[in-house]
Amino acid sequence: MNGKQRMVQQSKQWLSDALIELMATEDFEDISITEIAQKADLSRKTFYRLFKNKNAVVDFFCDQLFDDYFQVLIKQTPQPAAAMLDTTLNIFFNFWWQQKSLVRLLIRQGLFDHLTAVWQRKAIPRYGNFIAPWHLQGTPKEVNYIMAFQLGGFTNTLRVWLDQADPEEPAVIQKTMIAAIHQLSASLKA
Repeated sequence: MNGKQRMVQQSKQWLSDALIELMATEDFEDISITEIAQKADLSRKTFYRLFKNKNAVVDFFCDQLFDDYFQVLIKQTPQPAAAMLDTTLNIFFNFWWQQKSLVRLLIRQGLFDHLTAVWQRKAIPRYGNFIAPWHLQGTPKEVNYIMAFQLGGFTNTLRVWLDQADPEEPAVIQKTMIAAIHQLSASLKA
């Protein structure tokens, strides 16, 4: 990355951080572009050079979150199915537990669907980069359906879990999800 690219990335990060900070005390809809730019110590012109609107800033930090999560996810060593599922859920719940303040802010501001949309868009092309026993081979259309089904379960669980006033520790919700998956698997064999 050259100096100009680093400055663009840093400016995007400053604007993203400014919006997150403002959303902690104000409704997203009430926050102006000018307010975001001022909070980031940048101009409105710079904002519009980098982002189309406030939603694009939300997509930017959701995109970063997904990239960070995926980098942790793909570092795991392939294992037998049950062990890999347990490890994958452990990574999932612990990663998002560390990000719970931001996730809760997105939920409270009615912006959680941005995270889901970014996740769906970015996960499909990376499907083959994460080798998991439960990943089925198929056409791009079939993979899209498979990912929508899987990601819907993950993101809806994340929303319900972290939207609670006092969410369970990651190990507790992980154990609950493993038990539900085992029960589902057993019921399909009956």
